Amino acid sequence: MPIHLKAYIRKGEGKTIEFKETLPSKNQIAKTVVAFSNTAGGKIILGIADKSRAIKGISDDLVMSWPDLIANVIYDQCYPNIIPEISMIPFEEKSLLIVEIFPGSLKPYYLKKKGRSKGVYIRVGASNRMADDDMIQELERQRMNISYDEQVLHQYTPDHLNLSKLSADFKELAGTTLDFSDFLNLKLLIKEHQYHPTVGGMLLAPQKNLSEFEYSSIKAARFKGNDMDEFIDHKEFRGALYDQVNMAMNFARQYIAKNGKILELQRIDQYEIPLPAIREALMNAVVHRDYSLRGSDIKFAIFDDRIEITSPGALPKSIEIEDIIAGRSEIRNIVIARFFKEIKYIEQWGTGIQKMIRQCESAGLKAPHMIESGLFFKIIFFKPDSSHSPTTHQLPDTTRQLPVTTRKKAETRLNQFEDYPVNARKIIQYIQEKPVITRKELARRLGMTENGVKYHIKNLSRDGIIKRMGKQWCLL
Repeated sequence: MPIHLKAYIRKGEGKTIEFKETLPSKNQIAKTVVAFSNTAGGKIILGIADKSRAIKGISDDLVMSWPDLIANVIYDQCYPNIIPEISMIPFEEKSLLIVEIFPGSLKPYYLKKKGRSKGVYIRVGASNRMADDDMIQELERQRMNISYDEQVLHQYTPDHLNLSKLSADFKELAGTTLDFSDFLNLKLLIKEHQYHPTVGGMLLAPQKNLSEFEYSSIKAARFKGNDMDEFIDHKEFRGALYDQVNMAMNFARQYIAKNGKILELQRIDQYEIPLPAIREALMNAVVHRDYSLRGSDIKFAIFDDRIEITSPGALPKSIEIEDIIAGRSEIRNIVIARFFKEIKYIEQWGTGIQKMIRQCESAGLKAPHMIESGLFFKIIFFKPDSSHSPTTHQLPDTTRQLPVTTRKKAETRLNQFEDYPVNARKIIQYIQEKPVITRKELARRLGMTENGVKYHIKNLSRDGIIKRMGKQWCLL
């Protein structure tokens, strides 16, 4: 335990650790114990200052008297009954008292004096937060060992599902045909007197966008610079969850630039961040996010120096970031996860994060940074340092306007720019066809904002592909 204590102290307070220099109030003890029981369990370590983490220790007399006092507080104030494990640990010539609370199997636990509606607490980061009605329902599902996406929606019928589209997509992706019994086996539908869709069914095969599930989307944005003050383009992707992943990947291809370098007389082009790593992170967000958190969607943000993918929901139960890096996996959404595995979007449980890290390291990038903050989980990909980024093109310094008579050659020349996003290549094409074209007209033709056009033009100008001369554009 002393070895673990050093790690706990170094890491600081969090989801499963709380430091107290002295014995807190009875209400604080009960609240923390309830929160630990409802979440991932945890340890209250007495004798350590919570802010400075200084080892203060407690006297021998208190080591003898506090355990009974703490056990009585928990028995008197918490329900259902919670059994703590209390022990004294010698550490750096001082005594510490550790109150260990295990994840409960009779959730939701609550404070007796506040009752079930107001006395349920959960652990969010290093604080205790009162649970709302949705969270209390989630705790009840955990007690019954039912995931949120298995929940039956009695107000809806199979007609609210687009099963024909899902069947066609499944055949294309998995190579097999679904019949009605498969919808039941996959728990897209449940029979309770009549057939009703599950939450998973509604998320995987929505007939139309229902307000009840409007939060189950991906919001993507390309921001200008390294903060969120101004965006260049933004999109919201709705519909079947597996379609959302594909739409988000199209957005990634549009706004993640490619770098080119020469290796053994051959040009090698690659995206700034490997697209397979981005795809793994997006699938991880879609499959493992907490859909019971209403009003929260997945955020896919592209900045100049990084990419962030944020999903609602803390890591499940007792899993820490170190665990998922090591390959440990715990499925939060059983219906969704199984479907993604059936359509071969997931190969093997617990390998996605490891693959993502390897792909970035193989590309010479920093390993992705993972953060659990409150009720959200975020993965950050770092782009290459600009000083080390390979140049995309080596171009002559002289400029000239492209004559119409050379258009056929120019169309062949467009193949040079295959490493650029689709819209950037279209801008090159429109400029060579009409050198006086305006940004407004480009935006209309491309179906995007003028800020989006401005972003691509800035990159093309920076790389020496196009140049503004008077009232017209020139290709270099």
